[in-house]
Amino acid sequence: MPPSRRKTSSSESVRDEPLAAIVPYVPSAGDSGVVIDLEGSLVEGSGGGENLPALDRMGQTARVASATFERDGYKHLIKAAEAVYSYPANGSRLSLPAQKMLNFMIHLAGSQNFANKLYRLPKKVVRGNHKGNERIFDAVKEIYESSLVVIGPFRGRRSRAELRILSSYVRPEDEVEIDSTDIHFQFTDAFLELQRSSQLWARLSGPAMVKVTSTYALKLYEIGMQRYQMDHPSLTLDIETLRKLLNVPEGAYKDFGILRTRTIDRAMAEVNQLAPFRVEMPEEKMKRKGRKIEEVTLDFHAKDEDEAADTFLERERSSTGRKTRREAGEGTKPALAAAPRSLPEPAPPLPDADDAEALWAAARHALSQKQVPGPLLRDLSVIGIEETARGTRKLVLRAGHAATAETARRSHEATMRTVLSSLTSGSISEVEFQAARQGR
Repeated sequence: MPPSRRKTSSSESVRDEPLAAIVPYVPSAGDSGVVIDLEGSLVEGSGGGENLPALDRMGQTARVASATFERDGYKHLIKAAEAVYSYPANGSRLSLPAQKMLNFMIHLAGSQNFANKLYRLPKKVVRGNHKGNERIFDAVKEIYESSLVVIGPFRGRRSRAELRILSSYVRPEDEVEIDSTDIHFQFTDAFLELQRSSQLWARLSGPAMVKVTSTYALKLYEIGMQRYQMDHPSLTLDIETLRKLLNVPEGAYKDFGILRTRTIDRAMAEVNQLAPFRVEMPEEKMKRKGRKIEEVTLDFHAKDEDEAADTFLERERSSTGRKTRREAGEGTKPALAAAPRSLPEPAPPLPDADDAEALWAAARHALSQKQVPGPLLRDLSVIGIEETARGTRKLVLRAGHAATAETARRSHEATMRTVLSSLTSGSISEVEFQAARQGR
């Protein structure tokens, strides 16, 4: 069992902690612990992880995480599937700010192949979700005081592992006054090994994740991002496991009907509004025993072109009123003219790859109404969004044929620039066409 923990309210003073206090994890008596070995099994009696096997190879998740960080920074976050399907131990739950921060922490560690070291996370990465320094370190402390349950094979049997997340973190005494102090933390060996040996992962969109407003929706978003592009993107869960995965408080919403209306349906609506996939829970796939629902199936499907365009436009709209639009059934179908007309200050970061694809889907939808030939539009695909030397932004498109690039440049570039500028409120006002190399 994990060591006992003292619950701390957000209003409790932090002045009782020493200057730059490093808070180590020391296993309590009877805390045997378990870790994940390289084959995904559980190793008993590891205590703080000192009996971890020697690392002579790493899983695909570590390789993908390192390459993604180098290419995208925090625009995309890589999280091991084992961590996606984990949940807090002992009926506890992580708050939404803590869950988001943990995802940024995991991704940062992935940039170093999940090496066992003290990491430094810049505050600006998580500043959008934590307006004050004290709240930032409250979230870190919450993660430190938590353990995760991971379900996996152990000697041929389904087993339950409880893993401590952080072995230490640094909390400065003058955190409220000093804004330059970054977040310093270190993961436990067991938690790092879980990520390091993983072969499956979720690729989260940083800009989309930070806009999620509920713990239930965030977990559903993570699961969907791990599954929606699989050959069989459905997931069947018994009700108790579903409750744990969604971070539903222990003992709350015991009736499935209430659980569904208060958590599941609301989470699905928010995810469907912001994610590149749709999630459904079909009635006909529910397993019943009498009148009681015992199992449900979640289906994840990639959005089509029109839905992807709608999702992009919704992300571009102000978060004010998003819940109202969602509840009114308008959150996933905004009109093309509804894009915001003024840029926030300072200018937002470059959109991630998911947003670039969605932007082009929205642009194709608009351009098809302006007599731009359909075959020409279908022969163009997205490379990405780049900064120009003049400080503006451009959408870079790849043409399947040189003639397509030349025709688009000569006859339709002005129209495309106007449409892109309208969709992004001037954030992206240029377009570049690159012809695919032939004979390769």
